Amino acid sequence: MKNVSERIITDSSVAADINDPVINIRGIGPRRAGLLEKLGIRTANDVLWFFPRRYADRREICKITELRPDRSSVVIVKIKTVNCRRSFRTGIQICSCEAEDGTGTLSVIWFNRKGLGNILKEGTSAVLFGLPSFCDGRIEFSNPEFEVIKDVSDTAGFTGIVPVYPLTAGLPERWLRKFIDSILESHLPQVKEYLPQSIIEKRGLPDIREALHGMHRPESEEHWKDCRNRLAYEEFLFLQTALVLRKERLKRSGGAARIIPRGPYYSAFMSCLPFELTPSQTKVLSQIFEDTQRGHPMSRLLQGDVGSGKTVISLALAAAGADAGIQTAIMAPTEVLAEQLYSQAQKFLSGIGIECALLKGGLNRSEKTRLTDSIREGLTKVVVGTHAMIQDGVEFPYLETVIIDEQQRFGVMQRGEMLSRGKTPHLLMMSATPIPRTISACLFGDMDISVIRERPEGRQKIETRLIDFTKIRDLMQFMIDESAAGGRTYWICPRVEEDGENYIASVEKRYKFLKKHLGPLGIGFIHGKMDSRLKSCELEKFRVGEIKVLVGTTVLEVGVDVPEASVVVIESPERYGLSQLHQMRGRVGRGSRRGVCLLLVNKIEEDVADRLRIMLATDDGFKIAEADHLLRGPGKISGYEQHGASEFRTADIFRDSVLLKRAREDAQFLVSDERALLNEKGFKDKLDIYLSRGTSVPPKA
Repeated sequence: MKNVSERIITDSSVAADINDPVINIRGIGPRRAGLLEKLGIRTANDVLWFFPRRYADRREICKITELRPDRSSVVIVKIKTVNCRRSFRTGIQICSCEAEDGTGTLSVIWFNRKGLGNILKEGTSAVLFGLPSFCDGRIEFSNPEFEVIKDVSDTAGFTGIVPVYPLTAGLPERWLRKFIDSILESHLPQVKEYLPQSIIEKRGLPDIREALHGMHRPESEEHWKDCRNRLAYEEFLFLQTALVLRKERLKRSGGAARIIPRGPYYSAFMSCLPFELTPSQTKVLSQIFEDTQRGHPMSRLLQGDVGSGKTVISLALAAAGADAGIQTAIMAPTEVLAEQLYSQAQKFLSGIGIECALLKGGLNRSEKTRLTDSIREGLTKVVVGTHAMIQDGVEFPYLETVIIDEQQRFGVMQRGEMLSRGKTPHLLMMSATPIPRTISACLFGDMDISVIRERPEGRQKIETRLIDFTKIRDLMQFMIDESAAGGRTYWICPRVEEDGENYIASVEKRYKFLKKHLGPLGIGFIHGKMDSRLKSCELEKFRVGEIKVLVGTTVLEVGVDVPEASVVVIESPERYGLSQLHQMRGRVGRGSRRGVCLLLVNKIEEDVADRLRIMLATDDGFKIAEADHLLRGPGKISGYEQHGASEFRTADIFRDSVLLKRAREDAQFLVSDERALLNEKGFKDKLDIYLSRGTSVPPKA
């Protein structure tokens, strides 16, 4: 007999509408609907697109005598004895069993699993999955997953390639898996194909229903690859079609403001710089102004390594724009970065008479009205902000230049909406994430590309070390010494809160630990879920030295420029891409102090050390990007895991570079024949939704 929390009720009388709110589905009450919403699941359609974060391979069923200590396995057993009790000392509920399968016996133990005494009885047949341990000739499973079965044929839902979904407290994994299976059965038939049939046949793609089903229940690794590739390809196809359409629009667009680097504001800006531009910076400015003097919209991507001096390029363009009497919008993905850019604009532009403004979320009504009035009247020449700039109510009468910093953090359509505010303005996108040439040619084929190679004089190489938790005391002493010498420390964790995986650090956990052991230094924390005012407050405390250690997530990856910061600790570095690690490393060594990056792992293992070796060997972001590209490879189901940082739901621009090239070819073909594109109604309708959503993730079915 199963607990109510483990049952999923289905009813053929339920209308299989793909947009059904989950609360209307039989068996889902307000409490469970609220828990599903925490996972981003509001409708039946959301369920279909809620993909596993990884998969457990349970295809091999072993006998007890075939179990190995280094291999998770499935065994089918009969329960011999059951003993459930509560520990007198700890209060933990313990259930232990002896089980057999005719070839041998094993011990099974569960901790804090209530109700097992009502489910597991002597003589019950069950299927178990776990990692066996061996001690004194005994075999033991600790906290294995299990299901009670009637016979061997009853194991289909438990074995095979089993999806492992993101969870939230209160939703049992087994219940969620069965719920998703029921939605696949009842609602998947309602999904309609929208890719052109000619492309499906040309590329040998499965249809959308097969692809969605295969992401949840793959029959084999090859089947999963085919289904995943279909979904990754369509993400690229929508992106590439949008980019090709934009390129065609630029070809047909009218004139743009002529920006010439010879006016009084530009001259004053260049004169007040406290440093000489590098040869690369000088070359990039020449390329930019060669574009802007033609009277046609510039469309240029500026790539430069961390700390290479891209911001000064953007401010130089804004100063020349002020000479031309136009407005410049500088757009950042986060308020942290927007505030940093604004402080630079104040320092170098406000001082020479160019009015600048910071526009962000969280402004009170009077502040926002004052700023938007000044922008609408054309008094403010340079506006720095986040996506708040593309909200209704912000009018730019003379917007002729748009600069987007850390462009990879914006959806393509967010960028497009910013461009729609002017009459096809000049566009400069900047990125500190180097992209291999073969990939950038596809992602930015509609743009010219400039690269800053050198770093400003005086920037020191950042020392990088790989350490494990046996060195934690030495690390804390090092942080104390750095603080005494005037330095400060960033400590970056993979997640904000605890979620049950104790070996993965959270900001919450690490902040408490450091507060306990290094409290006198002043410990602060910052993450993306915080109110913007609190974030600004914590950063300001760190800047002025009120706190010497700042714990955070990858919100610290870009835009935080504190010259006194000399140490960055990146915990669980194996969970990040190499290029992202390089970005985080670039938060230190930005002043006169040398920078130290410490990659902190639980245990130094050979495969982790091999992957991170390039980080220890070089601080050249372009070399690291190429290595990242090569290391990711084509991907395997056993190593597949969804990450929230990507703009895409399934695709990966590095791992799926071949799909990206194919999608670009097909997008160019589709756009070249406008009549044929209009005839593909399903694709065209979905493309229209995509273009209007401000995201690089295509709409769900």
